[in-house]
Amino acid sequence: MTEQGKIRWGLIGASNIAKQWLAASINKHPACEVVSVYSRDEKRASDYARELKLQSYHTSLESLLADPDVDAVYISTTNDKHHDEAIAAAEAGKHILCEKPLTLSVADAETMVEAARKAGVVLGTNHHLRNMATHQAIKEIIASGELGDITSARIGFTVDLPGDLARWRLNDPSTGAGVVLDLTVHDVDLLRYYFDADPVGVTAMGLTSGRAPHGIKDNVMSIWEFPGRLLVVCQDTFLVPFGGTAVEIHGTKGSVHGADVLWQKPQGRITVRTQAGTRDVPVDHVVPYDKTIDDFVDAVRGRGKPSADGVDGLKSLRFALAAAQAMDTGGTVRF
Repeated sequence: MTEQGKIRWGLIGASNIAKQWLAASINKHPACEVVSVYSRDEKRASDYARELKLQSYHTSLESLLADPDVDAVYISTTNDKHHDEAIAAAEAGKHILCEKPLTLSVADAETMVEAARKAGVVLGTNHHLRNMATHQAIKEIIASGELGDITSARIGFTVDLPGDLARWRLNDPSTGAGVVLDLTVHDVDLLRYYFDADPVGVTAMGLTSGRAPHGIKDNVMSIWEFPGRLLVVCQDTFLVPFGGTAVEIHGTKGSVHGADVLWQKPQGRITVRTQAGTRDVPVDHVVPYDKTIDDFVDAVRGRGKPSADGVDGLKSLRFALAAAQAMDTGGTVRF
């Protein structure tokens, strides 16, 4: 770190999400600065560094991690690369914010968590939905008791995947392509956040309803069980251009509905329905990644933990893989 304690970031992967969202949120924080990027493609790395006005670029991971001007890394490469990159970063003493899913197997995720612990570095998972103002408001409504005992929930991540995001997410099985590791993993982290509990069972069905090759599932329905006899119905699809995204939480005294709340943009509407009537909940929207970086910096400074840490990422991955197992076997997976 610099003498002023500024955390200098390197980007592992010259990705769209880093360019469109994370780099801005990092640079917006007074204690942070993005200084470098790594990509194996030298032209992409140099063009990316020029566009973001970075101090340097690297074409090898080893070179980036050996850079004394890099204190923390944001990993946004394809899912199959996360494990090795995170392990190397931890061993180099760099703090790590990693895209979801952490990796492609529970064993590898456990290794990542342990490597960060052993190295004494922060490991965060970029589960950004926790930091949307809409979801924080919904969590507060649940905790207030206004809805009574929670009995069920519905979540629908129904989107039409943009072409720039569809390349490997719909075409490459080796990267964990399909909706389960892209969307369901976000859904379960959000409901774990709402309920402060882990699901205890899942069953699922999935299809290749679009043009995804190799049997990659682009349309998945699942049913989850949380403690307290709470059921969740979840729909994740890449094939619905006008469906929007939504969350509903139902209790014995009322329900809360969130519309257009499962994306990256700071947007969405919340409505509560009880015996007293229907009311809209005002929301002051913020960029969710700003809080992700705020919490990450606090964790590096020893003042807290990331919004979602490595264990949160491990738990969401474990559930998503269980949903995929249930989908493949036609059974229910219990934890």
